[in-house]
Parts: sequence; structure tokens; C-alpha cells
Amino acid sequence: MTASDPAPARPVVATAPLFSGDGLDDLHDAYLHQVHDLSLDCIKMVGRDGTLLSMNRNGQEAMQVDDFSACQGADWLSFWQGEARAAMLQAFGRAQEGQPAHFTGFCPTMKGEPRWWDVTIAPLPNQPGRPLLVISRDITAQHLAQQALNDLTARLHEEVEQQTETLRRERKALLNTNEELDSIAYSMSHDLLTPVRHMLSFARLARTADGEKRERYLGIIERSAEHLSVMIDGVLRYSRAGRQALTVGPVPLGPVAREIQAELAAQPDAAVIRWEIGELPSVSGDAAQLRQVLRALCHNAVKYSRERPDAAVRVQARQQDAEWHIEVQDNGVGFDPQYGHKLFSLFQRLHHQNEYPGAGTALATIRRIVDRHGGRVYAMSQPGQGATFGFTLPVPPEAEVPLS
Repeated sequence: MTASDPAPARPVVATAPLFSGDGLDDLHDAYLHQVHDLSLDCIKMVGRDGTLLSMNRNGQEAMQVDDFSACQGADWLSFWQGEARAAMLQAFGRAQEGQPAHFTGFCPTMKGEPRWWDVTIAPLPNQPGRPLLVISRDITAQHLAQQALNDLTARLHEEVEQQTETLRRERKALLNTNEELDSIAYSMSHDLLTPVRHMLSFARLARTADGEKRERYLGIIERSAEHLSVMIDGVLRYSRAGRQALTVGPVPLGPVAREIQAELAAQPDAAVIRWEIGELPSVSGDAAQLRQVLRALCHNAVKYSRERPDAAVRVQARQQDAEWHIEVQDNGVGFDPQYGHKLFSLFQRLHHQNEYPGAGTALATIRRIVDRHGGRVYAMSQPGQGATFGFTLPVPPEAEVPLS
């Protein structure tokens, strides 16, 4: 119980005089003195102005008073500070008005050791204007036990929350794994079998064809095998992206984007692209995997805009609430937005393989990497008006991350 807790109701019991009759006054006084001296509580008389007038022997021991004369006449009200002071003043005011009052709170001993007390203040019966009786019971052990119990409960609650969050993440990872297995199984039974069927069909034709047709059929078989190899490599990259351990650290995306720009511009068949790289943040994550994400998006932007005479790619970032939005925008062919949700699945393409070669696994791999970093992916476009591909990453909670 703290000083701010409401005081529990205390029953009022009517009692008859303990001693009555002629010649028993001395016995009554002796009884009261013995109770006063033997009580383990700290019993005090305090003037109505708060002056400390007396204290029993056990009370002096509890309060670590070596010489009572040193504190006799001190302001008892000043002993109480902090949260307990308001409750003490309220109880003291009620007692001055003639009503017993009760509170609990912290008050150190005269030697500064911490103590918690359960205190009752009451006026003496039939003695208006006289000093107040103050009885303080040391509840330090109970208070510390309750505090330890509260701390234990808080730690258990925190641990339960952590375990719950861990289970939530593991469940999400399991669901993602099941989804990925389903996707890979579908790909194995459909997408990867397509080039295999091509090879088998044209291999049969090649057996009976003449020289010119045989060469053409063998060329088709070769291209199908190359495409199958690219698709298998893409599936392997997709699988590794979900299993590889993350090495988390600060990743300045600005220098990474400029390196990617220089790398793509240095390729032998590089198109003339106007690049615009805005201010990008330093984020927390796996540097190699986040570079893979940004490179794949920039590569796609170049691939789908390179045929335009004014081809342009813009890399930018913005902060929204507790997320960074990293976006790569191009002015290329774009896509129909009603099919945009398919782009981040394995082997889902919105353009023909002959027009824009690729395995159809890069965006699915991006989604997997971003999911593991606590973000999400998105795409926006209109046919012929370019496209914007983006992903989010959490802003580190400890501080604002500078732009780079």
C-alpha cells in the first residue's frame, strides 16, 4: 500500500473504562505506561502544531534515535516528504478536527535508513486542544515483499509478452514458409515443367528432322535449357533469401544506390539513363540483402524504361510515421495496376519473356527479404506511364536516422 492508496475503513468499537472505582487511578496509570513502553509500535505525542513531544522506547529504537532530547521539539511534519507528505497532512488535518485518521507512507529513520510505516493519528478522548496521539507501525518488510512481488509480476508479464511476440514471429515465419513451399511446389509442377516440355517436344522432332530444321530445333532446346537454368537459379536465390542468417547493422542506402547506378551504367549494353538519386536514409538491416533489394528494383527500372529516348530512373525516400518508404520510379512501359498484386509471386510476369527476359523470381525474392526485415513491398503504375516499386523498413526507435 502506498501513500496514495485509500485508507482502509477501521471499525469503531465502543469500550467501557478499563479501570473504575476508588483507588484504582494509580493502577490505570501504571497499566498505560506499561503498554506504552512495551508496544513494538512507535507511539508518539505530537503537538497540534506538529511539534514532537514524546516517543516510547521501542519507537526510539525503531526510528534509530540514540538521544531523544536531540529530536524532542522537532517538527514531526517535516519528517515526511515526497508522495507520503500529502497523505500525512490530510490525516493530520482530520485528527486536528477531532477525527482519527490513517495513512501509509515512506519516512526514513533518524540515521537515514528507509522505512515504510502504517500510521494512525488520533486526538485524545475528551481532551480538546491537547496534543495528538500518533501510532506508527513498521511495515517495511511487508512493503518490500509486496514490491518484490510486483517486480516479479512485471518481469513475468514482460517475459510472457516477449514469448508471445516470439511465438507470433515464429508462426508468421511458419506461415510464410508454408506459403513459399506451396509456391515452389506449384512452380516445380507448372512453370519449371514448361521449358522441360519444350525440350522434350523439340528433341523428338529433332530426331526425324533434316539438317536445317534439326539445327533450329536444337537452338530452341538450348534456349529452353538456358531459361530453365535461369529459373532454377532464381528459385535457389529465393530459397537462400529466407534461410540465410541476417547480419544486422546500419546500412547507408545513399552510397549503396550510387554504387548500383555506377554498376548498371558500366554494363556493356547499358542504355542511356537519366538518374536522380534523392536523399536516402541509413537503415538497420542486413547490408548484402538490402543491397540485393535495391539493385533488383533499379535493374527492373532500367530494363523496362531503356527503350524510351528520355529514359529516367529516380530513387527516393520518405518517412511516414515509424516507417521509411524507399521507392524506385521509372518512366517505362508500366503495367495494369489490377494485376500488380501478382508481381511479387514466383514466376509471375506481366510482360512476355521475349520482350523483357528474366526468370520472374527477383520481385518474389525482394518480398521475402523485406518481410524478414519487418517491412512490406508495393507497386504502383499505369500502362505506358512508368512504374513505382517500393518497400518499407521500420525507423529505428532509438533515434532519428540521418539521410545519406
